[in-house]
Amino acid sequence: MINLATAHLFAGYKRWANRRLFDSLQALPAEEITRERKTIFKTMLGTLNHIYVVDRIWQAHLEGRSHGFETSHDLVYADLAELRRAQEEADDWYCAWSAGQTEASLNHPVDFTFVSGDGGTMNAGAIFLHVVNHNSYHRGWVIQMYFEIPQMPPMTDLPVYLREVDPGFKAFSAPAAAPTCDGQSASAASVPPDRCR
Repeated sequence: MINLATAHLFAGYKRWANRRLFDSLQALPAEEITRERKTIFKTMLGTLNHIYVVDRIWQAHLEGRSHGFETSHDLVYADLAELRRAQEEADDWYCAWSAGQTEASLNHPVDFTFVSGDGGTMNAGAIFLHVVNHNSYHRGWVIQMYFEIPQMPPMTDLPVYLREVDPGFKAFSAPAAAPTCDGQSASAASVPPDRCR
């Protein structure tokens, strides 16, 4: 399902994208981080806490121990700086975990129990892939909230990461052309034409 090279790539990408998002969040007015919005986790901070809690739940599954959470919606950290430190520790754990894997260990089956009480078995690599995907998915929720401020969010796409860290990444400039977006992107409330991808 997932090989060592992919595990190493995604561990580094996860850490980089989370750092980039937290860097950007720290530059926003503090009240925007805790402003209630129409989202299941209520705020940017609530959504970030969900990412963190789920990271720790799956970490516990990979370590074969209980995680102690009864829900994935806990607001564990009410302070952005504290949450950032905790998320960095979680991201560092996943980087160290991926560095210690083998092709065989990535395919090792892991039994787990969801906070709902349901359970299942996935191989370790699939669990890790889920964690990375879950992070990306909910970072997208936070990034969408930027447009309500309105403020431009950070770019956390995988090609942006590769451009920064992979010496083999081949960047080139496309010839000038008309924007491919719908033309309604004139402010920070939506993506400007030159940011379309």
